[in-house]
Amino acid sequence: AITTAELHTCGLRTDATITCWGRNAAGQTDAPSGTFTAITTAELHTCGLRTDATITCWGRNAAGQTDAPSGTFTAITTAELHTCGLRTDATITCWGRNAAGQTDAPSGTFTAITTAELHTCGLRTDATIACWGSNVYGQTDAPPGTFTAVTAREHYSCGLRTDATIACWGWNANDRADAPPGTFTAIVAGAWHSCGLRTNSSITCWGRNYDDQTDAPPGTFTAITTGGHHSCGLRTDATITCWGRNDEGQTDEPPGTFTAVTSGAGRSCGLRNDATIICWGYYAPIRIS
Repeated sequence: AITTAELHTCGLRTDATITCWGRNAAGQTDAPSGTFTAITTAELHTCGLRTDATITCWGRNAAGQTDAPSGTFTAITTAELHTCGLRTDATITCWGRNAAGQTDAPSGTFTAITTAELHTCGLRTDATIACWGSNVYGQTDAPPGTFTAVTAREHYSCGLRTDATIACWGWNANDRADAPPGTFTAIVAGAWHSCGLRTNSSITCWGRNYDDQTDAPPGTFTAITTGGHHSCGLRTDATITCWGRNDEGQTDEPPGTFTAVTSGAGRSCGLRNDATIICWGYYAPIRIS
């Protein structure tokens, strides 16, 4: 597995250890020893879900965002200054900065969580969505109905409904919350644009298009990811295609076949079929074996 933040990247090795690289101003790439099942990265801190189901975080701790609580978890997610974990009893616990109530997780049971800078959303076990934290733009006003997935970015949120349509709410700058009609299997929210993987395996993106980041190419895909001003898709033939801003080479995808792709602010990384990682763009090229 791989995950990318603004200026650093982490990989979960086949031996279940974590390796991180890139900017290390706050120790966010100093991965601890031990074995893990999942990793997540924020701007200046990183967290891992250990094989014993506990959470360990490292990096910047200005607001307590790396002070993981005790107990066992099944999932973790990080934002700039706060972190949340889905416990094994299906409740949510959050820690770190709470200026807008973004760590005040509601009671109840959940199946998924997602964090943005000042708000958090969770998918409840009854398939409804609950969001909490800053609501200046209505980003926590989740619509009624049932969903299979939820994603949040700064000032807006999106959910994939059980009928496979997409609903977005919150700040609609550059129409990034104007989800198109049709049916989808996945959605990812970026800083200023969003993309969805349609049920016919094509990609549709919407929102800010100053750098052509919403001009998804034709073809069929199995996964999508968004960076600051670019997007990448994993094609059904296992190759990667990227589009949008290319000032750092972040859309100059390498040849070869891949099993996963992830994007940061100015770079992208892919997990090759041989289980090695290659990155391109800012702090790249780099190959991790």
